[in-house]
Amino acid sequence: MNIREALEKANKQLMAKIDDAMTKEVFEEVQDEEAATIYSEVYKVYTPRMYRRRGEYGGLGDPYNIEIRGGAAKGGVMVVVNMTEPNPGGCMNDDQVTTGKNLPELVEFGDGYKFYHYDFPSRRRYMEPRPFTAKTIEHLKESRAHVNALKAGLRRQGINVK
Repeated sequence: MNIREALEKANKQLMAKIDDAMTKEVFEEVQDEEAATIYSEVYKVYTPRMYRRRGEYGGLGDPYNIEIRGGAAKGGVMVVVNMTEPNPGGCMNDDQVTTGKNLPELVEFGDGYKFYHYDFPSRRRYMEPRPFTAKTIEHLKESRAHVNALKAGLRRQGINVK
């Protein structure tokens, strides 16, 4: 085996460990941060009168709705998405049930994004964007918690990290 082959093999082994750490420790950190940010950026903004929130039990803030696209990090890349479906059973008026929309995008970007509209038309605050994804990224950049999680995940696998 020549030097190039040895480096390729080492890089492949290291990338597998990075992907593992991202899929476990880093994802947990991102998931926790997004759930906390949803609480502050979405739920604390107003109290709904037309529907019941699901919150952390099936709603935007439910960690089980925050997933890795494809199920795992690959090649050092991890795409985290919120897969929360609209709440067809939470509306006080069955004629105004939010269905057929990407709920996380509607909340993130506001009424009118990609032609999505709330079923409760008004001029209230909930119509405006509540950028929980952008704020999650901002919080992670400030805290660097994802970097520490990656280091912890690599250490768990026996890699010496500074």
